Amino acid sequence: MMEKYYEINAPAVISEPMEEELVVINLDSGCYYSLNKTATLLWNQLEQGCSINQAARQMALFYGSDEASVIADFTSFIERLMEEQLIKAGNGDPKDWPLSKERQSEPYLKPSFEKYSDMQEMLLLDPIHEVSEVGWPHQEKK
Repeated sequence: MMEKYYEINAPAVISEPMEEELVVINLDSGCYYSLNKTATLLWNQLEQGCSINQAARQMALFYGSDEASVIADFTSFIERLMEEQLIKAGNGDPKDWPLSKERQSEPYLKPSFEKYSDMQEMLLLDPIHEVSEVGWPHQEKK
């Protein structure tokens, strides 16, 4: 099976960890997402340059799950992330595996997210979208 790599659609997409979930914001759409623990672990693997197959293999070991089922779940979830323009195809440059090698006692859950658009107008109106690399606020030199 051919290895498929993906990467975060930066700079339009940013993320912030919160306990056992991850909040991801798409600054282009103004929507934000709450990823469950499994989706957060997958997101972290994508950030590390892992392919879907590598990530599924590691996650199956991590949870003691069937690798084929995890690959199917990950493939479906990746399609949803692509539809939301949170990730894009990448070249892959695997780094060290970031998870503990110890098997988890809790059960494996399919990766999922909740999508929120209640702050969409505010996020899209935020003046930070119109800022150069110099920053904001920035006073012109006289």
